[in-house]
Amino acid sequence: MAIRIDITSEGPEVVVHLAGRLSGGAGTELRKACGPIEGAFVLDLSELLFADDAGIEVIRAVGEQGAEIRGASPFVQLLLGNSFGLETDDQS
Repeated sequence: MAIRIDITSEGPEVVVHLAGRLSGGAGTELRKACGPIEGAFVLDLSELLFADDAGIEVIRAVGEQGAEIRGASPFVQLLLGNSFGLETDDQS
């Protein structure tokens, strides 16, 4: 599976759901999908299985534009470097 990008309205929130692998040209697809969204929105990574370096950079760029990043797995959190206040399970 490559990447699936679904955009939904959940109450007052616009949510961009990612599922699959964010690599190669998929980063361009994500940028194009998020570009027209006005105001704050949520980037839901709960079904993102993998992201290469370019994919991680796109996630960071989308987050810096105001997206709230939710649902990142511990693996994706590690790749993101715990940017954007993502919660981790590290209790030390």
